[in-house]
Formats: sequence, structure tokens, C-alpha cells
Amino acid sequence: FFCNWLWVRTIWVDLTQNYQEPGSKMLFLQVFSLLLPSAFAFIGTIPITRFGQQTFGTYNYKRQTLHTAAIYFATDNGSCSKLNTAAVNFDFDDMKSLDRRLEDLERTAPDTLGTYYEGHLQSFSVRPGGAAQRFSVTSSVLALETMQSAVDCSIYDSMKKSFNIKTEIIIEAALRAEWREDDLFQVPLLLFTVLTTDAGKVLLKDTLSPDIAESVKKLISSVLAARPKRRDGANQPFSYYIIYQCARAMATLNQFGLENLPPSVVPEGAAFELSLGLERAVESSRDELCRQLAYRASGDRTSFDSVRLAYSLLTYLVASEALAGTAGRELVEGEGSAVGTVIKKPNRNLVTAALDAYFGEQGPDGMWVAGQPIYKSFRRSGKNVGNAFVFAVDTVGSLLQYLPAEDFRPHLASLSKTLTWIESHQLSDVIPDYCDPISSQCYGKPLRGWTSPHLTPDMGPQAWSTAQTLTCISRMRKNIRELLNDDVLYEFGGRSLSDEGPKMAAWDRLLDTDLGTSGRSLKSVLEERMVLPFGNTQNDSGEKCSPSIGAAYSSILFGPPGTAKTTICESLAERMGWDFVVIDTASFLADGLTNVAGRIKYVFDRLQALENCIILFDEIEEFCLDRETPGLGMESRMLTTAMLTAINDLRRAKRSIFFLATNRLRAFDSAITRPGRFDMQLFVGTPNLSARCILFQARLTPLSISDETRAKAEAFFKSYLETVWSEDIMFFNYLESVQYASACADLVAAGNELNEENMSAILTSQAKVMTVRGQVREEYIASMELSRL
Repeated sequence: FFCNWLWVRTIWVDLTQNYQEPGSKMLFLQVFSLLLPSAFAFIGTIPITRFGQQTFGTYNYKRQTLHTAAIYFATDNGSCSKLNTAAVNFDFDDMKSLDRRLEDLERTAPDTLGTYYEGHLQSFSVRPGGAAQRFSVTSSVLALETMQSAVDCSIYDSMKKSFNIKTEIIIEAALRAEWREDDLFQVPLLLFTVLTTDAGKVLLKDTLSPDIAESVKKLISSVLAARPKRRDGANQPFSYYIIYQCARAMATLNQFGLENLPPSVVPEGAAFELSLGLERAVESSRDELCRQLAYRASGDRTSFDSVRLAYSLLTYLVASEALAGTAGRELVEGEGSAVGTVIKKPNRNLVTAALDAYFGEQGPDGMWVAGQPIYKSFRRSGKNVGNAFVFAVDTVGSLLQYLPAEDFRPHLASLSKTLTWIESHQLSDVIPDYCDPISSQCYGKPLRGWTSPHLTPDMGPQAWSTAQTLTCISRMRKNIRELLNDDVLYEFGGRSLSDEGPKMAAWDRLLDTDLGTSGRSLKSVLEERMVLPFGNTQNDSGEKCSPSIGAAYSSILFGPPGTAKTTICESLAERMGWDFVVIDTASFLADGLTNVAGRIKYVFDRLQALENCIILFDEIEEFCLDRETPGLGMESRMLTTAMLTAINDLRRAKRSIFFLATNRLRAFDSAITRPGRFDMQLFVGTPNLSARCILFQARLTPLSISDETRAKAEAFFKSYLETVWSEDIMFFNYLESVQYASACADLVAAGNELNEENMSAILTSQAKVMTVRGQVREEYIASMELSRL
């Protein structure tokens, strides 16, 4: 009740001093009417807990009044809009510069992290070579999380190979190491890492050894037992950092599925406790989040804590997402889900306000004040007090993991400040193998990394804080790259398909075509060189890796008009679940004819920022003309040269797949089409014989005819096409093929049998106006054997 009275008083002072516009006091009375009932929810906490089923609905209503008031004041809907920071618009070049800075740090990450690994301990040690030769649970699991967070998991391949690092061995060693069940810093970290790194069930298999099974069971039991309690209200026994770590472990356990774990590791009643634990985590974190926003909005700097704000937000996010869409719990038999037990998606206004508030507390150096300690008390002797506080870089990294990239657009300047702190606070040290007694000069293995600002500088770089920093760098880079990708896609009118995942419908409908006389078809080659290599870019832990050997990043599609080159690329994008964008002549002429060269650079700089995107260059021959062509002007030669460099840079980026579609392959400069810029050169002809038969079958499907009639028509249709294939019929494009199949199906629908006479009549009629005839057909025949796989 006192807490509620304090909120009302501070809000009243804030309104009377800062908001004198008409209606402010009436607004206060409205908010007061909302806050006052919530006080009684705190008074009634113990009775509510004791008589749960009878008073749960009333409890939930009173909690909701508190949330309504806090959200009202924390967002633009209320008069007090202090929480909203001014959005700093980073343009493309600013974000690209930020990405390059992050890339420089991530490139050196394997060398930095690898120096902390001690093979004889199978551990990433806090300070390698120290006197305490034991397995470091915290440093090891955080290092594994760093490797999982990388933009590309292959970044750490060389480090793993050099030091013979095997994830499953480290996890097994961690489970056998010394850790206490009541250490709720290490326990949820270890459980989370076990579940996320062993998605392939290499370790968590039914034949799990008894000691490992017992360790995993203890981890699950400890995490479930640490759930927030209603009776504790705002005074939970654990810090909100610990509550978040436990909620994250429970959410991961829920996603993994208790049924997918070996029975020997699942405690009795775990399913109920897991559901209840996540539900209580949502309630507790949402209460605390609203409480912190109210403190800040009212100017109560004594009670406000940015660390509690950030980790109540994170707990609210992970626990809500874990339960969103699931049925609530039945408290009274037969009455269905009780009020308040059905968890909804996180409230976006609340999330935005909390993020604004957190970044609003950032200091000029890019960091935050210490805030609530990790442990509320320390019982371990010799504990360095600096370890008691959350490393702000870890907090930022966690926010970057669980919030959409778009949420950080208003806070890019703040992220840049944090990155500046990271860049300027990297430490270097030496693990001495030998020290000269005369010069006091020490020689040994160099050690680089970071340490928490809460530790004294003489502590040197630490493995755990270095891992947290590298994790934050990777997650920040992922978010920046996603923003860049979205902006470029929007600028050029592309289709965002990546959120929808792979879809087969358009690909299945796409008619195949033969690649000359090679015996291969276009779809089979695209499946082999693009779909399969890029579709297997995640390992068992969900880490994104480079595609397998033989992957093609680029291809020229050439052939006569009307052979669906654009449709092929768009269908491929849907098949792979990638974005899709078309770049045509207009994209390069947007700044006028005199600025085409500059525009080429502008366009390709942005295309290099795209990731997992199918890019189609459609009919851009005029910018790639053969420089040996007699009479070609100097300006055209320079454009071809500019395009050569741009295409080469796009290919080397290896972030997207791009196609060049043309009807005039011979017009291109030979340097454009050579291997290295384009991995493949594929002839896109008319639909092949199998595709024609599929078209005819599709036209027969809706007809009310007997199976015998249908089978007879299909057999004769195929037989006739085989007889006349090398004549006109082979050169019908897609639309002409559809028309021919439809005309034949109409004959069947009218009760006529297909025969050579009536099918030839249709063929002769259509051949008079077909696209591929005369000189175009000669070019078609000459191009059939120019495919390069």
C-alpha cells in the first residue's frame, strides 16, 4: 500500500510541477482511481495465495489496473511522455559504417576467444594458466553461447580446429564439474546451454550415463524451484537478473519439450511446474516493469533501477513468447481456462516504453550505472565485488537477442556509443611463461579481451566478460545487417519473403525446361546448386553456417522472350524462403543519363547489404555491352568496366544469389559472362515434354470424364508430342503451350477423341503466330548448347 501511495504522490508532484495544461488534475484523478485498487492487491497477496481459486479473478483485475496506469503514463497515450527518446535517423552510410566497425571486431573474435581455452581442462578459463586449475563453468558456457551467436558459425571453425574444441565434450565436462544447485547464476546458464547446443541430441539421448542424467535433473529441478512467488510481490528473493536467467532456461526447456528429454532427467511434476513457473514469471516481470516505469515517470530516482527495468523487460518477453497462444490453466474443474491464465503476446506499447527508458539512462560513455546486484547477498568467501553487478554489455546483447531489429532503429546512436566503449576498452595482457629477473620483462602467450567496468583495471581481461562482449558484438551486427537489408529491399520495391519461410507451391507449379542436349533440366540444376546447399546452412545447434561446397551464388539466365525468367527467380525465392528484388534499367537511370556510372556504384553498394535475397538483373544489356564492338562509344565502354567491378564485388560478398536475365547473351562483354562473376550460365528454353504433359493433365482435371477417357487422352497427347517434338511444338513458349493444352482439352470435353488430324490442325493454327520462329528460332537452336553448369 505504501508503494502505491508513493507512486500516487510522485505522479501528483510531477503533474502539478510540470504539466499545467487544462485537464491535468482530472487526468490525475483518473489515474488515482486506477492505482488505488491495486494497493489492495498487495495487501491481499497472502490471502489470495492461500485461497487461490476463489480470489484469482479479482487479483488479476487489480493487477491490470496498475498496468493500465503505468502504460498510460509511460507511452505517448499519456501526458507524461518523458520516456520517449528522440529518434536519431541513421542513414545507409551511417549503418554501413557501424557494420564495418562490428565486422572488424568479429573478424578477430576467434583469436581473442581461443586464447582462453585450456585443452587439458576442456575449459575456457577465466585467466588461463592461473593457479586454480579447475573447470570454469561460467566462462565455458558463455564462450559456447558466443560461438552460437556468430553471424556465421564458420567464423569459429579455425579456432575449433586449432584447439581441438568439441562442444559436446565441454558440455559433458561442465555437467561433471563442481557447481552448486543453489547457485542460480550458473545453474540456469548451464541448463540453457545444454539445451541449445544439443538440439541434435548427441548428449541428451536415452542412453545417457547415470551421473550426467542426475546432473541435468538437478539443473531442471533447481530452475523450476526458483520461479517467482506471488506472496513475495515486489520483494522476490532473487534479483531480476537471476529471475531472467531462470525464465530463459524455462522457456528453452518448454521449446525443447519435456517429452523430447530422456525420462531419467525429468523431475516428477515437471510439466505442471514448468507451465506455472513461466506464468508466474510473466506476472512478476510485468508487475516490476510497470513499477519501474512508474518510478521513472514520477521522477523517483531512488526507487528506479535501470537493471531491474531491463531484466524485467527481458523476462516478460521470453516468458510471454514461450506461453503465447497456449491454453490457460483450469483452476475450477469443468470451467475451462481461468481468467488471467491465458498469456497474450507482449504489450508492444509497454515494450517500446521500457526500451526507450533503458536507453534514456545510458551514460555519456555508453554504459549504465551498476544497478541491482546479481546476488542479493554473498556467502562465498573471496568473491570479487565487481562480479556482483551485471555487465551492461551483456544486458544490451540480451535485448538485441530477444527484440526485433526494428525496435532498435531509434536507438542506433546509443548502440554506437556502446560500441565505442567496447572499441576503446579492449585490454591486452601476457600470460607469462618466463620473466627476466633483471629487466622484469615477461614473455608468454598474449591475452586480449574485456573486463567489466565494475572490476578494477588491474584485473586484466576475463574470459566471461570477453565472451559476453563478443556475443553482444555478433548480435548487434545481426540487427544492423537486418535493418540494412530491410531498408534496401524497401528502396528497390523488393518482396520480403524470408519471414514466411520456404513455400513449395510456386516452385511445384513452375514448368521445367531442358538444358539443351545435356540431359539435365533447369529445375534440377537449381535444386542441386542453390536450393540444397543454401538450405542446409544450420547445424544441429541452430547456428547459421556457410553453404556447402558447390553452391552457386550467381547465374546468367538466357533464352528467347516469354520463357518466364522472372517467374523462375521469384519461384526460387519462395522455394528457399528468401527475399526477392528486381533491378532493371530504370534503377540505373534514376539520376539521369549523365550519372549512370555513379548510380551503378550507389545501387551495388546497397545490394551488397542484402542477405538471403534473390536479386534479378532484368534486361540490363546496355550497361554490359561488348567493349570490342566496332563503333561503341567511350561512355558505353566505361559503363561496362564499372559494371564489371560492381558485379565482381557483389559475387565476392557471398550474401545473396543474383541472376542476370537476357534475351541477347551474345551482346554481353566476355568479361561479364566468364566464370568468377557468374557461376553458371543456363539456357531457359520452352517447357519440356514432361511439362507439356503436366499442363494437359491440369486442364483435364476439372472435366467430368471417365478415368478411361482421361488416361487414353493423356497417352495420345504425349505420344503425338513425341512424334512432332522437334518441329514447331518444341518452340512454343509457356503461354503458347497453355493455349495448345487447353485447345486439346476442349476437344476431349466436347466428347471428341484426340487424333493426329485434330491435334495437327491446332498446331498449324498456333504455329502461324508463335514467338520463336524465323531468326529467333535460329538463335534459339544456336543457344541450346551454351549452358555452363
